[in-house]
Amino acid sequence: MMTVPQKKYFCKRIDEITERKVNDLKDTKGMTNKAIAQMGLAKGEVRYPQEIAKVWEAIDLILSDGKEGYGWGGSEHLGTIEISAMLKGFSDYKTKCQNEITAENNTICNQRNKLYEEATRIKDVAMFGSEEAAHAMLKEFVEWQIK
Repeated sequence: MMTVPQKKYFCKRIDEITERKVNDLKDTKGMTNKAIAQMGLAKGEVRYPQEIAKVWEAIDLILSDGKEGYGWGGSEHLGTIEISAMLKGFSDYKTKCQNEITAENNTICNQRNKLYEEATRIKDVAMFGSEEAAHAMLKEFVEWQIK
């Protein structure tokens, strides 16, 4: 039977191994709308508007909305134009990217959860089970690969 200091060290060792294994996993990720648009344009899944007249209409709407820009002495700010609606295929491509990122992030989170569950199981055996079983489980955990 392990003493209390031995059990504390054993649990600390499991935490260190778990932390190393979690750090070896890929980080979860996300993308900004701008990055999605740039990637979609580069891959040809998002296209620039073909009708330049629609861009001119959007500019005219901003200029004729009756609101004045803020600032004195030659401020460059005239308003903003929502370009995502002008990029053909952006909405569908954004949804596709978000679904792929969500699936990948879910896989990573599930892998992390498996690591934490296994670490907790080993700690439970160390605290309440036999010393030999706990050491055998620790040895397996060091070499354990997530599937």
